[in-house]
Amino acid sequence: MKNKFFALITLFCCIIAASAESLTVKVTVKNDCDYARKDEPVALQLKDVKRLKFDVRYASVALNGKSLRCQLDDMDEDFTTDEVFWLTDLKAHEAQTFEVTLSDQIPATRVPGDFDLDKAAEADPRIYSVLQIRDKKDLHPNVLKVEAPAESNIFNDIYMHGITIESELVGYRIYFDERQNIDLYGKKLQRLELATTQFYTSAEQLADDYGTDVLWAGKAIGCGSFKRYMDGEPTNWLGTLQKVRGERIVTRGPLRTVVEVYDLGIKNDGSLYNVRQYYSLVAGHRDLKVDVLFEGNAAGQEFCTGVQKVGVTATDSVRMGHTPQGILRADGITASWGCDYPDMGKKQLWGPEAIGMAVYMPAKYVKSSKESDINYLYVVTPNDGAIHYWTSFCCAKENVGYKNARQWFDSMDEWKVLCDNPIKISVK
Repeated sequence: MKNKFFALITLFCCIIAASAESLTVKVTVKNDCDYARKDEPVALQLKDVKRLKFDVRYASVALNGKSLRCQLDDMDEDFTTDEVFWLTDLKAHEAQTFEVTLSDQIPATRVPGDFDLDKAAEADPRIYSVLQIRDKKDLHPNVLKVEAPAESNIFNDIYMHGITIESELVGYRIYFDERQNIDLYGKKLQRLELATTQFYTSAEQLADDYGTDVLWAGKAIGCGSFKRYMDGEPTNWLGTLQKVRGERIVTRGPLRTVVEVYDLGIKNDGSLYNVRQYYSLVAGHRDLKVDVLFEGNAAGQEFCTGVQKVGVTATDSVRMGHTPQGILRADGITASWGCDYPDMGKKQLWGPEAIGMAVYMPAKYVKSSKESDINYLYVVTPNDGAIHYWTSFCCAKENVGYKNARQWFDSMDEWKVLCDNPIKISVK
């Protein structure tokens, strides 16, 4: 009787194994630029894999027989995989061909670095993203999404005041209020820190070379913040002019995070529309890719982004030799450099920070440019229902990085070329 039982179990396992579906495809990636690419993101859109007939729960990626780390991303909240994502280093004009295996089941024997959709976390992540709620017990529970009526002020109910993301090089947070400003966390060392400092670095952590908040935006545009443009000025996303605001973590890593900031039911000049801003941060990168998508009738509406002038009101002693400088170019590059206190209420704890900021806005979205006392701005309008741009920053205190305005500004041309010429991906 026992033998029959084990025979049935064995037969059942064989049936389950036989029902598993898998598919291996060849993915070729080509860099057409004159510049090398480090930690270049590769996103395989599964809708482009014509032979795929099942929902993917597991993937592995290999280059020349060597396994690479990857992740599976559900981009639209339907609990199925939309993309397989990994990183690679590419020389100028180099092409690489990857072997990608997709499966609807998780194998008993796993390949190092592989990823399945059910994983909640990955050992040794290179990306950190978090959205937390304040609570009476100070446990700060993690959530994936917060949505509220636009007139509700829950800014102080969100721990760190908004969604927070981080690579080894930099950290960002996007305020959950009408400003939706992008705040900056600069580092001395290349590591993940925000789970420890939570954007409010203590004196003890400073002594251990942890980074800090490095920007006081005040009424300025900050670094790449996206706002409406009304009456000749950047305008916040006021609750009186819309119905709902929200923030959502779309993907959490370990190699890339994508977060969404959205405003729904916006009314202006007879138009009614929604705005969804997607911010993508990749391991090994300091720049954010910003994809702004519009739903409804936003045609002709004006928006803006740019960088603020840092240190323009600071004294020479605060600037520490970093004279405020900036560029606002006709090709869509604006950048600034300066030094000032990052928090006017905590000058004794956090000293002045010298930083550089930048935005690249492709010309097809730009209606005009404007320089004011505090900002370098591009006034923009949607093209085919979207606006796509990039923003980035650096700190002079980084042990490996840009130390002055000249170095920062000189890096803009290469950055623009890399943004303008994404890698080419083909699937067989």
